[in-house]
Amino acid sequence: MISRPVNGFTLVEMLVALSIFAMLASGGLLLLRFSVGAEQVSRQRTAAIAERRRFLAIWTADLAQAVARPSRDQTGIVHPALESTGAVLLRLTRGGWDNPDAAPRASLQKVEYRWDGRSLVRTGYPYLDGAAPDRGAALLALRAAPTIRWRMGDGRWRTTWQPTGPTDLPVAVEILLPFKAGQVPLRVVTPVGPGVP
Repeated sequence: MISRPVNGFTLVEMLVALSIFAMLASGGLLLLRFSVGAEQVSRQRTAAIAERRRFLAIWTADLAQAVARPSRDQTGIVHPALESTGAVLLRLTRGGWDNPDAAPRASLQKVEYRWDGRSLVRTGYPYLDGAAPDRGAALLALRAAPTIRWRMGDGRWRTTWQPTGPTDLPVAVEILLPFKAGQVPLRVVTPVGPGVP
């Protein structure tokens, strides 16, 4: 009797093929997991860099455009052109406030920086005198309150800002920003105002 060739695979061949396919599929899954994890880390780091750059641009612009103009609060009390109190990390009057729609307001703006327990918050005032602050926007997430030092005209750094007059401005401001644990704090030194001696 003549035997005909049988088409198909034996059980052993099928098991070998399935085990090879399983190894390739698990390798592909591990590669996909690694790629997704790397993408997430990359997005987080890119967002952190963008947040820091945005803060630096705003902080530098505010201090570079600082003007020696005192302001009044809602109760009429006069505050110096630049001040730092317990609740307010920094409050100053700055120029260069664009007014593209010709709204009835000054080109000067009062802004302040506060630590809210999680973030450094920047708040603007709609008017220099007698106005309540706007809601404010969180600029930078930090693990602790930032610290500030003031460079005076004599070249010395001071840890407290104590102006002798309401229009006094420091020469420069140094802010130390403590980021998440394990990250190096960022130290930023910014000159104050155009042409301050």
